[in-house]
Amino acid sequence: MMESVKRIVRISIPLILICIVSGATLTVSNDLTKERIAGVEQRKVNESLSMIFPGASFNKTGDYYTALMNGEEIGYAFIAQGKGYSGTIKTMVGMYQNGTIDGIYVISQLETPGLGTRIAEPDFTNQFSGKRIEDIRLRQDGGLIDSITGATISSRAITEIVRTRAEVVVNETR
Repeated sequence: MMESVKRIVRISIPLILICIVSGATLTVSNDLTKERIAGVEQRKVNESLSMIFPGASFNKTGDYYTALMNGEEIGYAFIAQGKGYSGTIKTMVGMYQNGTIDGIYVISQLETPGLGTRIAEPDFTNQFSGKRIEDIRLRQDGGLIDSITGATISSRAITEIVRTRAEVVVNETR
C-alpha cells in the first residue's frame, strides 16, 4: 500500500512541475506579445477605415466611428463580426447616414481556402456598395447579393453579419 502511494507521488511531481512551467511560459509569452498583437489589430482597423471612406477623418463614438469629410458628418464605420463556415469573420463596414452601405472590407477570416476566402475579394465585397440594409441578403434569400459558388455558408454568414450589425448601428444613431 505504501509503495503504491510513493509511486503515485513519484509520477505526479514531474507532471505537476511540467504544468507549472508550461503555465508560466504561456503567461510570459502572452504578456510579451499582447501589445504587439493589439498594435497589429489597430493597424488593420485603421487600414480598413481608410479603405471604407478614403480621405475621411474619424471620431470613435461608442463602438462605431463617425466618418467626417471636411468637418461634415457623412456616415459611420463599424466592425461587424460573427461566425462563418470555418471561424470568425471580421469586417469593417462603411454606411452613409441614410443607411446605405458605402462598402465593406474584410479584416480577417478563416474560411476554406479557394472557396470561402473569396468573400474578401472585391468581386464579392463590391456588391455591398450602394445597397440598403434590407437588401443585404443573398439572392436566394430575397436580397441583392450573389453568393459565391461552393461557399454559400460563408456568403450567407457575411451578409447576415453585415446586415445585423448595420441595423444595430442605425438604431443607435437615430
